[in-house]
Amino acid sequence: MEGREDRELEKLIEDMVRRIVSRPAVEEPEGGDEEQPVRLVLDDRELEKRICSKPVAVVLFTSPGCPACHAYRPIFYSYADRARRRHRGKVEFIEADVYHVYDKAVELGISATPTTVVFRRCRPVDGFVGMVDEETLAEIVEPHLASA
Repeated sequence: MEGREDRELEKLIEDMVRRIVSRPAVEEPEGGDEEQPVRLVLDDRELEKRICSKPVAVVLFTSPGCPACHAYRPIFYSYADRARRRHRGKVEFIEADVYHVYDKAVELGISATPTTVVFRRCRPVDGFVGMVDEETLAEIVEPHLASA
């Protein structure tokens, strides 16, 4: 009897974990995204549109079960908030779940998360795999914004 209860409990826990990690990391804001530093994108077509919406786009590719993604996200969002205000109209910051933008992730050769890619005029020009601090992120992105 106890073995069956254990299996039922394990199944309940697995179902809860599956539901939690399948949710987008950030909920979409109501009434537009103009005040949000980072736009969450959940399909390839929308990602392509967003990448080309500004002279520079910085995309954070994540996956739901990635602990490093969860740790890096606040750094990325903090920098995005500062950079969007300073370079208003020049830059779009995007978070994209690789499971939802699979085709673009494959096209770019993304094999690990988090991966950050800088796009200039719709083309990838820089990027890195893993986490960096906010200062290093700025050192990577700012030259592309300065010349945009």
